[in-house]
Amino acid sequence: MKPISVSVIVPAYNEEAIIKNALDAAYTILQTAGTDFEVIVVNDGSTDQTGAIINDYFKDKPQGIVCHKAVNQGFGGAIRTGIEMASKELIFCVPADSPLTTDLWDIFSRHAYDADVMVSYRKEKVGYSLMRHINSYVFHFLISALFNMRLRDYNWIHMYNRKIFDEGKIKIEYDGIFMLSEILIKARNAGFTFVEFEVEQTERLTGIATASKFSAVVRTLGEILHYRFIG
Repeated sequence: MKPISVSVIVPAYNEEAIIKNALDAAYTILQTAGTDFEVIVVNDGSTDQTGAIINDYFKDKPQGIVCHKAVNQGFGGAIRTGIEMASKELIFCVPADSPLTTDLWDIFSRHAYDADVMVSYRKEKVGYSLMRHINSYVFHFLISALFNMRLRDYNWIHMYNRKIFDEGKIKIEYDGIFMLSEILIKARNAGFTFVEFEVEQTERLTGIATASKFSAVVRTLGEILHYRFIG
């Protein structure tokens, strides 16, 4: 199998309780696998101790790259920043609240060069309230209906071959949660290839997921409609 070269992007907003464990998991798994990697953490305007914890963690880790944003831009904006900083052949986006696991990395590494875009879908969405299940259903229905997409999960963990972003092939325009779907839609429209596979989701142990906030729901809906009818 071709050696894997990957930039792992971890967006973090007020994740002081979990960010160290997330970084420990990524480093341990990637080093054990003998992967050529870098870990890019985008501290998206955190107001707690997330930034200080990240700085301390990376003191003796040359593969670590940190970007501290003064103002919170949103999940999409953080990922876009990480993509712009990435230097490896593959780009892998992992949320801090669902750390990398050995099983997850094994699946993605097996499929790393099967397509231009690797899309995982959750076997089960764990830790979801009834309202979050409803929000998720509506979100996926809108993406499928408005953009004629036929994937099982638009809003989970993806890996991209960096060539899809080279020379402006895909330009990310949105900073909210819709950004992951935006990349998939634009990659499909540009003729890039996809592979999709099932993964297990680990349950968030602390804090509140940003996507569950009313403001995030409204913002996401606005971005979807803007891109479909105006963008």
